[in-house]
Amino acid sequence: MILLLTAALLAGGGGSTGPDSSGTGLIPEDWDFGYCALFQANAAGSWTDKQPLMDSTCFDAEFSVYTLSREVDLLATAVARSEGSPEVGLRRARASVRWPGTPWLGGSVHYADRQPFIPGLRQPVAEWGWINADSIMGFGVSGGGILGFQAFYLLQEVQGDTLEQLNVFSPWLGFAGLDYYRARLASGDSIPGGEVIVNALAIRTDFRYASPWLVITGSDGQAGRWALSGDIRDIRPFETGWGRLEVVPGIRFAGDSVDLVTDAYTPGQRILTLGTYLESRRYMVSAGLEGMVDLESDSLSGVSATAGMVSTGGVTWDMMLSVFADGDYSGTLATGISDGFASAGMMLEVIDDSTRLNGTASYSPRRDVCAEISVAGDLDDSLQPSCAVAVSSALGPVKGLLAVDWTYGSSPVFRLNLRGFLR
Repeated sequence: MILLLTAALLAGGGGSTGPDSSGTGLIPEDWDFGYCALFQANAAGSWTDKQPLMDSTCFDAEFSVYTLSREVDLLATAVARSEGSPEVGLRRARASVRWPGTPWLGGSVHYADRQPFIPGLRQPVAEWGWINADSIMGFGVSGGGILGFQAFYLLQEVQGDTLEQLNVFSPWLGFAGLDYYRARLASGDSIPGGEVIVNALAIRTDFRYASPWLVITGSDGQAGRWALSGDIRDIRPFETGWGRLEVVPGIRFAGDSVDLVTDAYTPGQRILTLGTYLESRRYMVSAGLEGMVDLESDSLSGVSATAGMVSTGGVTWDMMLSVFADGDYSGTLATGISDGFASAGMMLEVIDDSTRLNGTASYSPRRDVCAEISVAGDLDDSLQPSCAVAVSSALGPVKGLLAVDWTYGSSPVFRLNLRGFLR
């Protein structure tokens, strides 16, 4: 596939994308061809016995060719990398087609593509990286086209296990829309219980004066493995001279045995939230106040406040404070200023009995060069300072970085990075 697409690229005029301009008629007018290259080289080490010692090196380069039209989507990515032992091979590939003249029917085959992902209201129900993309290969079918309705089904193999994905997206019905996600990883030996199943139904509505959003999550027929999260948005009771206030009630409930490949829920949680947020129209100001009530314990009951402002002189202020009923608290206060060439900032962070101060400064003598330094330390007897210095430069599409990090009680560590994107 790579050779065929490369030949098509050469026929189409090298790395440019767009319709055929050669007049030969080899490339359809509504097709786009292109290629790109991405490379990265890293080196890291530390100072030992008053001299630098290189600990690790890594080089990674990939070359992609692609073809795109209304009916066809082809992609192939080759990779050459050196981390431990050298490796050359195919990193990613995809070929999908749709029935000409209609978006109704389609099919695809893929390698190291189409990772399972299920969004949530605050945190994803299933996050990227749950399954390593390098281990996925399979095929899929898709359909849709009626008023925005879409659906696709994927059957994949993951290191000997079977992964199924089903996503269905309804059209907007004028006041509501539904999205259904299902991921099932079946295994004979590697997974306790033989399989992992995640179902999620997302409901979004708009009733003019309020917009409830719900995400209902669960497994097939397993008691206690369910979760519910919801918000009621667009409730704006009044406006002030600073802007409009929005009130957002929320709920976060989960069953006693919830285990759904996510950190969005904890078993048995029963949390009610109420947030108030300022939508400023005339000033560069933002603010929010949120309260949480944990119906099961006091571990998550508390209040959180945030605020931010940009003054007319370009000084930024940001504040966050959280206080919980069990006695835990945390907060940050940050300020900064910048112009076209230099910037400086300071942040005070408090977590329970620990207080830490961090200062940063940067300078760019020209647009393609930047130097940055940061220094931090505890405001107590331990101090435990740390600092970092980094210098970066760009030469067209190629960027380089040299950085030195030092933490109290450890040897300084240096990093070298070179990367580029060519197309």
